[in-house]
Amino acid sequence: MIYENDSEDLYKDKSGEQNRKKEYSKLFIFILFALAAQVLALNPTSFNKMLENEVKASYKAIGEKNWLNLTDASHRHYNTIIVRSGFKQYFLDKVNRDTDDKNPLARLTAKLLPLVKRVTNNIQTLTYQILHRANLLMIWLYILVPFALAQLIIGVYSWRIRAYTFGNKTKTRMLVIKKLTKGILVGVIVYFALPNFYPTAGAYIPFIALLFASFLTSRYIATLQKHI
Repeated sequence: MIYENDSEDLYKDKSGEQNRKKEYSKLFIFILFALAAQVLALNPTSFNKMLENEVKASYKAIGEKNWLNLTDASHRHYNTIIVRSGFKQYFLDKVNRDTDDKNPLARLTAKLLPLVKRVTNNIQTLTYQILHRANLLMIWLYILVPFALAQLIIGVYSWRIRAYTFGNKTKTRMLVIKKLTKGILVGVIVYFALPNFYPTAGAYIPFIALLFASFLTSRYIATLQKHI
């Protein structure tokens, strides 16, 4: 019977691991598809305007000082990745250049030039969009440090108090907390991958994600006492 239970647990572990791999693969494919769709399908002018509105919306959300730090960091990181790396000069500018070459391959490239121009422009816009969101996430993290510390302290004190209480509902709570945390993480990843059609609301997505993550961390710490 012991061996049967061990084999069942091993099967469950392997099955759970396979399911997790499938979920990660689906998420990865979705992200690649979303990024490729933005690069290939979005109109460059509309995409640039969308990003401009997103950057402006973050000004109202985080204030002038933080916004200046945000845009400065985004510009620096963009220049490092796109300009200083040589990617723009040696690739984007090369493929985006008009040519009078009569070579058949050159003519084919010339016919594809509108698509190439769209792709090269959208690659740069998408890069800045991701960098802007990453830096916005860090700004919100900095702003929420006091709240996160308060939640950490609450979690620790709750853990100490509940260590002397009776009951065994912590396993269910831990599973719920883990699922919610996973959901927040997936939501943030999707946020980085999708275009922002609602810039005003989008500026607060990192704030909301970090707020819930801090609260769930506090609940996770408070629940740990049942496993000691």
